[in-house]
Amino acid sequence: MENCTQRNATLTISFFKVILKTNLQSIKIPNIFTANYGGGLPNPLFMKLPNGTEWKVIWEKDSGEIWLREGWKEFVEHYSLDHGHFVFFKYEGTSEVHVNICDQSGVEIDYLCGTGDGNYNLDQNEEEPIIILDEEEDPEQIRGETSVQRTSSLNRPSQTRAREVACNFVSCNPFFTVFIKPSHGKDYRLRIPDLKGIIEEKKKCAVLQLGEISWKVNLLFNNSCFAHHSFGAGIHLFLTESEVQPGDVCVFELISKEDCVFKVHIFKSDQ
Repeated sequence: MENCTQRNATLTISFFKVILKTNLQSIKIPNIFTANYGGGLPNPLFMKLPNGTEWKVIWEKDSGEIWLREGWKEFVEHYSLDHGHFVFFKYEGTSEVHVNICDQSGVEIDYLCGTGDGNYNLDQNEEEPIIILDEEEDPEQIRGETSVQRTSSLNRPSQTRAREVACNFVSCNPFFTVFIKPSHGKDYRLRIPDLKGIIEEKKKCAVLQLGEISWKVNLLFNNSCFAHHSFGAGIHLFLTESEVQPGDVCVFELISKEDCVFKVHIFKSDQ
């Protein structure tokens, strides 16, 4: 009769988890899996997506239950996981766990924005300084454009201070203005104006540039009664690392249509 160690090394064990509001920060592995295979489970685990991207997660044991904790929140944020998503795990007895994600309709998501160097949360340098741009510097011009006519904000903020910032901001590039609210620090999406006709419809990603630092974010389109775009996966990380606070006003200036790059200008609430 083969022992558990042999079974771990030779069998492929699959299970899935439904994403709920309660497991966005950490998620529990099924107890049956823990009972049968938890004894030989490597720590950390490396969740490998179909596009080759790997995510390092560290699990902790609590009252006999295994919870994925460190690294899970960043994974959830990057792929804009929300209530009703499905995550499928395939464990083959090693530290590498194959993972697939399906949205609320049951269809596998597009991992396009996950392509790149392949290791999104492995050995990242979190000590790089955040540089706030000098708001007096000349606006950059979109590559390939020759018009120097001043543009106005694509949206009209309801907050007085945000409207003042939008009116006083000088640029020949398309831009929109966002007043930072307390709820933004908890959100994984940021609603922005409809960019149809400004950028190519096939664009799935955008880059937010703040000084010498940049963040990649998913670009989502909602074709409801009030069509609009949203920044998805990656926006929470940007809002956290840029240290924007409630009351601040952010201007997102589109400096490259081709690469969908937004230069971010932060106007602090105490200015």
